[in-house]
Amino acid sequence: MTVRRILHTSDWHLGQSFHGFDRTWEHQQFLDWLLSTIVLEQIDAVLVSGDIFDTINAPNVAQRQWFDFLGRVLQRRPTCDVVAIAGNHDSGSRLDAPEALTRALGLHVVGSPRTTEGAFDARRLVVPLGARTESGDAGVWGHVAALPFFRGDDLGTLTELHGEGAYLERVRVRHDEVFAALDAVHAPGLARIGMFHGVLQGATERSERSERDVRVGNVEGIPEDMFPNDLGYLALGHLHRPQRVRGQDHVRYAGSPLPLHVSEADYPHQVVLVSFEDGVRTKVESLRIPQLVPVVRIPGAGQPLPTTDEALAEVTLLPTRFADPVERQPYLEVRFAPGAPRVGFSNEVASAAAARGYRLTTVRAEVVRDNVAAAAVSPSLAELEPEQVFALLYGRAYRGATPPQDILRAFHELLTQVESTSESA
Repeated sequence: MTVRRILHTSDWHLGQSFHGFDRTWEHQQFLDWLLSTIVLEQIDAVLVSGDIFDTINAPNVAQRQWFDFLGRVLQRRPTCDVVAIAGNHDSGSRLDAPEALTRALGLHVVGSPRTTEGAFDARRLVVPLGARTESGDAGVWGHVAALPFFRGDDLGTLTELHGEGAYLERVRVRHDEVFAALDAVHAPGLARIGMFHGVLQGATERSERSERDVRVGNVEGIPEDMFPNDLGYLALGHLHRPQRVRGQDHVRYAGSPLPLHVSEADYPHQVVLVSFEDGVRTKVESLRIPQLVPVVRIPGAGQPLPTTDEALAEVTLLPTRFADPVERQPYLEVRFAPGAPRVGFSNEVASAAAARGYRLTTVRAEVVRDNVAAAAVSPSLAELEPEQVFALLYGRAYRGATPPQDILRAFHELLTQVESTSESA
């Protein structure tokens, strides 16, 4: 029996800045490690389940990193398939733009579920694994149903999508079409794999601040029964904390390879390795990704909030990191209990951190209510997702009120329309 191995990774967010700091070097270190792992572990297929880039208008350096990685995989592991789908942060049309070239090279990048003519084509979302070998189609050992992030206009008009039932019904139709296309080409003894970017109901471990709400029609998660129960593995993307859904070993979020916010510093950043023999899953294991840039938080986990004087003293006691080049200097977050106003405190912390070779991300006061810390000062706009900005403005206009569900639904529909228009521009 021949063992086939897939590597599942997700949510790279190439081009992301970490609280204002460029992290091109960190992303490149991850991609270098990933390539070495693909070669060392003799990986047969790499699955990238969305959010390759951090924004739909990814900077040139991020796009170069993506294409450079694909080229190096072709050179170092010529028979390895790469299957990637667009996430909610990606531009599906931009990922699809070089499709003629990537397909000719045996790479499979699915940005949009629609063809260039605008029609939905379920067959192009079913990717064969093993066709890159010299034996061609005779070497196929599995198929991937690759479901990119569906924007509202991938499913219907905003009016048609209004309401939870309509949205879920249209998503279910699309899923049924894709898995019917998978059934049409599948055969016994071949691996059946699904890929999806979004929130699956039953996934509970959410990031504190950095995951964008992806609701359409006021539905955030889709039910698990939209996926066949005979899949050998379901590779999920969007949630940054790696996790099994409902404890199932073969239904997983790989998580982000790097922390995308200081609150994600303690996540077990990893990739997932899955082995198949004659189409049957035999092993699922996690492989930790080296974290080369520490994220230091004051106070540490489980410690009480310090006063301003105590927080500054902790910063001055940090070990110096002058030997580190700037791209390896640790990130530093400082939180403290609100007290008497202290003019210039943030500048004092920034100076002390810089003098010790740390990059200061945030300095903020927090209050504790019911043993839960909450920000006592407004975060910067760059830290907020669109829905959070909308909620803050709504609360300001209506005396602290929370937006009702029908207003939120309308906001998400409008946001979807704006993002779709921006992507096609």
